[in-house]
Amino acid sequence: MTTNGTEQDTKGSKRLFWTASAFYALIAFEFFYMASPFAAYFYSVYGPGMDWLQALPIADWTLWFILPHLVEDTRSAVLNYVELFGLALLFGGLIAFVAGVFQVYRAKLTKSGAVKEGVYRYIRHPQYLALIIASLGMLLVWPRFLVLFSTSCVILAYVLLARSEERQCLRSFPDYADYMETTGMFLPRISQRTGTGPMSTFGLLAGFVMTVALVTAGAFGLRSAAIGSLYTVDTDAGVFLSVAHIDDADLASVAQIVLADVDVQETISAADAHGQVLAYVLPTEMYVSEIPMHLPAGEAFGHSVPRNADPTQWKVILTQAEFGAGHDGANILREAVNKSPLEEVHIDLSTQQITNRHEPPQDAFYNGRQVPIF
Repeated sequence: MTTNGTEQDTKGSKRLFWTASAFYALIAFEFFYMASPFAAYFYSVYGPGMDWLQALPIADWTLWFILPHLVEDTRSAVLNYVELFGLALLFGGLIAFVAGVFQVYRAKLTKSGAVKEGVYRYIRHPQYLALIIASLGMLLVWPRFLVLFSTSCVILAYVLLARSEERQCLRSFPDYADYMETTGMFLPRISQRTGTGPMSTFGLLAGFVMTVALVTAGAFGLRSAAIGSLYTVDTDAGVFLSVAHIDDADLASVAQIVLADVDVQETISAADAHGQVLAYVLPTEMYVSEIPMHLPAGEAFGHSVPRNADPTQWKVILTQAEFGAGHDGANILREAVNKSPLEEVHIDLSTQQITNRHEPPQDAFYNGRQVPIF
């Protein structure tokens, strides 16, 4: 390849990298936007695109979450710690990336040639590996199908950019070919290089498409297992989902008490929500921003279950599940992409009675955005 051809290839790879990175930042970091003071502004810009996806029969499922995020407790101890593990990968990867940047730019300033010390003795692109690790951590923190696809695209951009940089290094450093023989691109090489050379760009892209298809199929299977781990009870009106740990008998009692209430029955009928109720069950003093609920003065939203929560005091946030154009709502937790508030009911299990109720909030925190269903 000519020098001009190599430079053009590098520029193209860098354009792909920045385009993929920008798309990834927009999609994957929704989690951080939500937690920022700019959440309302972000969703005013981002929301129409999500509404458009929800209206497409072949694309509404991209808004689904693969793993629980809103739910604090599940029946799976592994799922309960996935988000924490994701945060560790995210910040660990970012720290490793900064360390790699320092080593590379120190070499540039001292004009000491290609960096081959430290972790570079085993891996040629530890910075990109660190970013891949951080990206996978972000996927576990905000496990939406859209994030899965944006993560896949940005990893492909890392690979293409790394290949382009290596072609430059082969021209600039005479001993770089020998260095490549003993190191791996992203993982340490177990043995000496064998074969005819690196995979063609076409082969790489074909492998990427096949890998994404397989990963997506696996994600659907993982999602089904995750939904099966939730604390739920199915009723004729819809599904009751507990955000916190609760005994099956208590959850069934909560659902029975709520659905036996005449006012609740009228609310469901008036909303024409029969069979589409998504009822969230929480300890009375727990407030979750992704669920449209009453927030008393002086309280704040969060995801933590109160340490001293009274096991007899629960509240139920009745919502109507909303579905994309491609789904009929036959299975609420698997198909819903949104929910609208109906009523909030407080229950005392020790007396089996409703103790308080609230009308739907006039302005929900996320104003109808497609935040996690579970």
